[in-house]
Amino acid sequence: MNIHKLWEYKEYVNVNGMMLSSELISLLHNSLTMLQVENHFLHVQYWGQLYALDADYHIAVGINRDALTDRKYYYTTDFKFWGLLPKSKKKYKHLALLTTYPFSGDPSLKIKVLDEALDENNPDRCPVMKEESRLAATISNICDEAGICARGQILKQPDGTIVINPNYYGLTGSEAKLLKSYLHIRTPQHRWNTNLLTRQDYNYSMDFLDSIDQDIPSGCWNLSLEQNGSVVYLKSLYWPGMMYFHKVRTPEAGFLYVGNGRKNLDVPFLL
Repeated sequence: MNIHKLWEYKEYVNVNGMMLSSELISLLHNSLTMLQVENHFLHVQYWGQLYALDADYHIAVGINRDALTDRKYYYTTDFKFWGLLPKSKKKYKHLALLTTYPFSGDPSLKIKVLDEALDENNPDRCPVMKEESRLAATISNICDEAGICARGQILKQPDGTIVINPNYYGLTGSEAKLLKSYLHIRTPQHRWNTNLLTRQDYNYSMDFLDSIDQDIPSGCWNLSLEQNGSVVYLKSLYWPGMMYFHKVRTPEAGFLYVGNGRKNLDVPFLL
């Protein structure tokens, strides 16, 4: 969520079971404004909160020239120091899904993760992972599977640069009800013509990302309309605590995650 609009977005978030207190918003606004100035980011967004035993992690993302690949993630527990999260490795993204105990709040803590898929004599069966690496891997997993935007919020320019649309005007009421109007903020995993074959109003500058209606299994996204259909909410069943809202026919939209960082692996069996 845009840090400069947290006060405006408070009503949309708080009505949906999460809570942004006035104290938290003030801390975030002051602290992240400093982070943006010091690092010369074009945009800084509040990503969310991960619960921990000693002190919760608050996550922010700084965006520079390219809105898809030029992103840096930061974490803090005290709003005074924002640490830069390392780029997540594929191995840690897998291990983060296997870890069941809660975050401690100490990024330097080393933990052992048992990978039962490997043989007992395999030296990699129980590797050591720092909590900072686990935090980065968890955020990367959530972003890959549940980080979304509305169609048109992110544009691909003729030179290939991807930017946040400064002139975004929002979805219409009929578009907001369709899952294909929402796209994953990640490097596309489907063929470039996937959306072209399913949309009559295809526009490559907006439809270069994967739409969430292609996600498996069908029904893993919960879409609801509130306030007489003027605000749409999206939640991922795989990642409880993830929420995206959009006020129809306006540029107001935001993503927020507040949870323990655990993926619900039982979704395919529940639907």
